[in-house]
Amino acid sequence: MQRPHAPVAYNALKTAWKCLVQDVGGVEAVAACTRVNLTLVSQYGNVYGDRFAPIDVVMDAETVGGTPLVTAALARAQGYLLVPVAPRGAGDLSVKLAEIGRDVAALFATAASALGRAEPTDAERDALVRELDEVARVATETRMLLFARPGAGADDRRVPRP
Repeated sequence: MQRPHAPVAYNALKTAWKCLVQDVGGVEAVAACTRVNLTLVSQYGNVYGDRFAPIDVVMDAETVGGTPLVTAALARAQGYLLVPVAPRGAGDLSVKLAEIGRDVAALFATAASALGRAEPTDAERDALVRELDEVARVATETRMLLFARPGAGADDRRVPRP
């Protein structure tokens, strides 16, 4: 059976793993904070090998490393964007909705300036991406706030389906 993704997608996961290992502090540090040994930590980053880090190992390493590099690469391979959100319950709904309005207005202002010419500059494209990322972040935080159940504990990590 042929795999559903191009080799470049799998290599991106390997590269993300290698970057994560560096962020955590090296192979020894990853082995110390996960359930796998030094050899396996190294094998997961080998682009010529067929082993990938298990999801629990990725979760542990990303928690220690501080950035979800492998998770973000996996999301990109599936056509998603990983967006950081504030903890549920962190904010007032009306404030979040006002933030969305402000961010959408900023996006429209940037777009109007950039699209006033035939072709936006690289700097304008970068500004549009930043504005879109901010809209996505605040919208996702608002969605999580709406999803939050009164009295839910910090360990209640139910995530609404996309």
